[in-house]
Amino acid sequence: MSNNRSSIIGRTLRQPLAWALLLSLLAHAWLAGGFNVRFDSLPVASWIQVELMPPPPAPVPVIEEKKPPPAPVPAKPRPKPPAAKPSRPEPAQSAPSVAAQGASSATPAVTAEAQPAAPVAEPVPQAASAQADWPPAPVEEAAEEAPASTPGKVEIDFQIKRKGGVAGIERHRYQADGNGGYTLTSEAEAKGLLALVLSDLVQKSTGRVTDHGLQPEQFLYQYGKNPDKAQKASFDWAAGTLQMEAGSKRQSTELQAGTQDLMSFMYQFMFRPPLQDMQIGVTNGKRLKTYFYGFEGEETLETAIGSLRTLHIGRSNNDDEKTELWLAMDYHYLPVKISKTEKDGTVTERIATRLKIE
Repeated sequence: MSNNRSSIIGRTLRQPLAWALLLSLLAHAWLAGGFNVRFDSLPVASWIQVELMPPPPAPVPVIEEKKPPPAPVPAKPRPKPPAAKPSRPEPAQSAPSVAAQGASSATPAVTAEAQPAAPVAEPVPQAASAQADWPPAPVEEAAEEAPASTPGKVEIDFQIKRKGGVAGIERHRYQADGNGGYTLTSEAEAKGLLALVLSDLVQKSTGRVTDHGLQPEQFLYQYGKNPDKAQKASFDWAAGTLQMEAGSKRQSTELQAGTQDLMSFMYQFMFRPPLQDMQIGVTNGKRLKTYFYGFEGEETLETAIGSLRTLHIGRSNNDDEKTELWLAMDYHYLPVKISKTEKDGTVTERIATRLKIE
């Protein structure tokens, strides 16, 4: 049993030695050149030549240079025909409608008179040019503008202030009927606590529109609803008399040319500008007085309509009463502020909040 185990171990140890000896002999034979092994039967791999090319150059971005636009060629000025010289100052244009949101600029109104038409200038021929404008611009003509006319309809709203507070509102309405007649009304409405002590006031003037302006024929002054407090005036221009009625009292007096009532005299300035007639006879239906107006100056009045250029004129009586008017220079000299100072010093003001002209 022990002999067999020794033989197996001996064989196991001898086998690696044998393999090592065999490999050593083969290596020596290979080095000595005596051992030739042919590999002709094996396939020979073919060689592939690869040449690395340099990468293409990156493209150079092209920057387009922005050239400044060519300077415009100035157009040759076209000669303007000489303007015709008017024989008198040109009348102003009619003023546009104005709302309380803002006022637009307008031209002062003056008495409208017919003006002779200005001669039309002949077009001036121009030489042909390679840079001529096309189509050619029309040649300006010297034409005189149509004369301005007085408004046919006026609406003015006022806010009444008395003793530092708002006392009410007042609405003035002027309407020409197209047949030579006119109607002018004023309606004052008390507001707030003052409505308990102040009554509404209605004034109405009717008459004719003449070459010299308004010529009243009937006037009504109604304070409150009591007819006994109504004041009336009737103008008889043919007979030259003025009939006045206040309650049960009636009187007649001589009617002078240019006499106005309380409403018409404020709107007479649409036809005869202020500072032209500074002495005016005015009736309130109860009495007739001649008032002398003085020029107080030019003022810019700030209103809800906007800034208004005004002429400030005033009239005063011997009884310490004073009435002042601010007339809008750009709107036919219409009244945009009215101030009255009473005997006791109380001041009542009416300031325009809306103005519409047609």
